[in-house]
Amino acid sequence: MKRILYLALSILLFLPRLTARDQEVLWLSNLPPDERQKEIRASGMHKLSSISAGRGQVKIVQWVRNGNNVLNADYVLNSEIPDAEFYCYSPHGELQTCGVDSTKTFKEPGFRNPVEGYYNLYMIQKDVRNDTLFVQIAKAELLNHACRNGHKAVDEKIRPHIYPEMIPLEITRSRIRLENLHFFVSSGDKLTFEVSRFSEPLKDALVTFNTHHGWQKTIRSNQRGEAEIQLVQDYFTPWKEVDNRKIYHYLAVAEYTEEQGGEYKGQAYRYTHYTATLSDGYYPSKIMYSSLSWALGLFLLFSLLIGGGVAFYRRRRTRIYRELKWTKA
Repeated sequence: MKRILYLALSILLFLPRLTARDQEVLWLSNLPPDERQKEIRASGMHKLSSISAGRGQVKIVQWVRNGNNVLNADYVLNSEIPDAEFYCYSPHGELQTCGVDSTKTFKEPGFRNPVEGYYNLYMIQKDVRNDTLFVQIAKAELLNHACRNGHKAVDEKIRPHIYPEMIPLEITRSRIRLENLHFFVSSGDKLTFEVSRFSEPLKDALVTFNTHHGWQKTIRSNQRGEAEIQLVQDYFTPWKEVDNRKIYHYLAVAEYTEEQGGEYKGQAYRYTHYTATLSDGYYPSKIMYSSLSWALGLFLLFSLLIGGGVAFYRRRRTRIYRELKWTKA
């Protein structure tokens, strides 16, 4: 009993020091760095960053970033974290080729996406500091869809997949009811993230949610490994600049520490600290632009009522012309 209490106290004291390392959160981003803006094209309904792969095909590319500030996180240089491992799974669960272009300035993993559905792209980075092994798992769920391919077997194509045989800690966005291949998260939506450790739901994982403009909230996962967060609207765009197709981005970070010792690259460790990240895009709140539609609808309705009222009034005031003839008695 004393040993269990000692372990729990050690982790509680040690955890704040681990989670304070905000500048060392690695994640995969769909936003290209400035020097790549002109070469990158948007692919599919979800506007994934892509480059030409010849003969009308494209290659999806992402970038590794460092830091929990979505808008200002640093792009990781190609020379950094040279021992990072990359994995890509197709919508059918097949492990496929995924490489990093060594000729680019920043670390840019890419893969081809000929199949409809969600691709899972992962990066795993490990290093030992003091007596702790830090395992960072960056993940991107990337939906490939083009309407010309049809809309059959939608439920199968949007279903989330996890890969416990390779990925020790996963964070996954739960699909919502009636979600389809055109679905996009919007401000105001309630999102549920599932944290799993080797396919088992992980309780009490620390989940931190970061929005494009810097709003942040941290909660713990429940017994089902779920963390529910509402995507608040943390920006107020002038009406003239409202763009209902503008994509913002969020970052979800799950952290978990356990007393699992061992040795990595000749360095012994006593604790293992896992960090799993997931980034995706979201649209502005539907209310921001649906209110414009309501205003237009009300304007047209009142215009019709006023116009009809004026026409009715004038009709009632119209007098029928009658010719009068005077005769001599």
